[in-house]
This record gives sequence, structure tokens and C-alpha cells, in this order.
Amino acid sequence: MEETPIRVAVCDDAVAVKMFMRHVLEEDGDMEVVSTTSTGRAALDDLSRHRPDALLLDLVLPDVADPGVLVRQLREQSPGTAILLISNMPSHQLADEADRLGADGWLPKAQKPEALREAVRQVVATER
Repeated sequence: MEETPIRVAVCDDAVAVKMFMRHVLEEDGDMEVVSTTSTGRAALDDLSRHRPDALLLDLVLPDVADPGVLVRQLREQSPGTAILLISNMPSHQLADEADRLGADGWLPKAQKPEALREAVRQVVATER
């Protein structure tokens, strides 16, 4: 029996980041990017529609004043979706921020493709 692909959503205001992540995540065939959005509001709307297994969420979005509020709203909207924060900030700061906001994990945007895929697999395996 074939395993169901991991369904991933990506929310980042940079088009190049979304394109890169889609390409990398879908490369091995065990993941499907079901949504790409540029704002917190769009991520909330898409989450209820697509119910992904994981959301890669940019820590800094143009319409989000408090990422903690957005993470709480996303959790309420789709409690089964693992949230991985992504950012260009230094790793130790990003790790602290992910803990503070209640995200399931974190990942620097500048990442090797296999590390990105593995981070998604791990956080989803923990949630399933």
C-alpha cells in the first residue's frame, strides 16, 4: 500500500523562498505542497481549507504585528498541523522564538535541501 504524502503549506512573503521550498519538498515524492501564501490572514484561510500536516511559517510577515497571536490562531484553526517557524535570524534566536511562541520546530531559511525535508518529516512524525 502506498503511503499518503505529507501535506505541507508554506507561508512566506518572498516568492523565491516559496518556489524553492516547493521544489525541495516535492523532490523526493513523499511530500506535497498544498498551499503557498504570503500573509498571516491567507495562511489562516488556507489552513482551514487544506488541513496540511505541516506549515512552514515565516516569522516576519507584512500583516502580522505579533507572531504569537498568529501561531495561537493557526493552532485553533488546525490543531493537527505542525508549525515550523522559518527565518533568517540566527539559529539560537530562532530556537528561543519558536519555544516562546509554541511552535513545533524551527529552521533557518538558508538550509540544505535534505535538512529542510528531514525537519518536516521529523515534526510531522512527532505529530502523527
